Amino acid sequence: MDTDLKKILAELPIKPPRSRLEPYREFIEELRSRGRTYRDIAEILAEKCALQVTASGVHDFVRTRTRAKDSLAGRGTKSNPLPVSNPVAAETSPASASSEEVQRKIAALKARNTGEPGPPVFEYDPDRPLRLRRSTRE
Repeated sequence: MDTDLKKILAELPIKPPRSRLEPYREFIEELRSRGRTYRDIAEILAEKCALQVTASGVHDFVRTRTRAKDSLAGRGTKSNPLPVSNPVAAETSPASASSEEVQRKIAALKARNTGEPGPPVFEYDPDRPLRLRRSTRE
């Protein structure tokens, strides 16, 4: 970048944050790391901090800050803004099932009898309008 442009950037003051949630950023991050939902956080802020905010407002705040961190770090990829501190153990997740068990379940699903298809609901004739068939129960 040109030295004149760098000088201009150095002279510009840093804009203060526009969000009223900014003073509570670390608090919100800690609540998210403890597994609190955005709705829970909004309720806690209303009760304990006398700050009226919606759950979607908290979500937007966290999402915006996460994007800013990602772009500053040069990652530029989307990720979960704040991970839950107690992730589910890998042994209990469905992804940990053995490949043999998965193959057995797939084979069972393929072998499952889906039944014979019923009579068509309509008949198609390109020269006539589409009409529903009359029920044979009547």
